[in-house]
Amino acid sequence: MNRREFLRAAGGSAAAVAATAQSAAAQEGGGNESSGGGGGGGTQTVAVGPGNSLVFEPAELAIAPGTTVEFVWESDGHNVVPESVPEGASWEGTGPESELFDTGHTYTHTFSTLGDYEYVCSPHATAGMVGTITVTENPGSGGGGEKELHELGVPIQAHWVGASTILGIIVTIVYTFYILKYGESANTGNTGGGE
Repeated sequence: MNRREFLRAAGGSAAAVAATAQSAAAQEGGGNESSGGGGGGGTQTVAVGPGNSLVFEPAELAIAPGTTVEFVWESDGHNVVPESVPEGASWEGTGPESELFDTGHTYTHTFSTLGDYEYVCSPHATAGMVGTITVTENPGSGGGGEKELHELGVPIQAHWVGASTILGIIVTIVYTFYILKYGESANTGNTGGGE
């Protein structure tokens, strides 16, 4: 299981921790920076560097258009710099790559344009501090569609599935042939008859 899959699985508990940190920062009057207005999609929180780790929690977030995402700094020396945004989107993150923020800082942005927003912490991108926000019409639908194995957290390649299936068929054919040819017969002494 790689880091993104782990963070996706742990996303529920991380959101609760981030919400607690958000309310604590609000009570302390942490530095707020607002970009974009209040949207109709509610608010989601992303923790920046929780527990002095080099991650965003959750690292992958699916939201509806008009949702406001609040980034809450839980350790020092981080920023949020977009790597790619959908065409027509104007998200610029926290500003220049050289500008870093410390614990207690918050940054909000309302995402309206559909698509994937990939972002990094510029000084820690090579350490895996990357994230993705997907703006979609049905962020919680999750059911009904067919999922790829890697989306379910199964580290398996398609060619191994095919090779295993073919091997299973060959073994079944060989076993069946052996039973038909050498199974119970008068010549093998396995007739179950009398003395």
